[in-house]
Amino acid sequence: MSSVFVVMVDDRHDDPEPHLFSTETAALEFAREEVAHLARHGAEVEEVDVDGWLYHAGVGDEGDSVWVVEKRVDDPEWSAA
Repeated sequence: MSSVFVVMVDDRHDDPEPHLFSTETAALEFAREEVAHLARHGAEVEEVDVDGWLYHAGVGDEGDSVWVVEKRVDDPEWSAA
């Protein structure tokens, strides 16, 4: 089974950005770097456990967030049409 790890960066000043990684470690490292970037001006970070997700953090009080999910490449929901 092959997986891809998807990091979503949702910054209120920009369009949501997906970033794809082949390893969980790389995805989590990138996600935490993005959280640090979003919080660089002292915004509060709230990490929350979300069922089925590897990581989720809300940043500040304006809705910025970063999250990581694993998707199996052989999942029928991801099959090419």
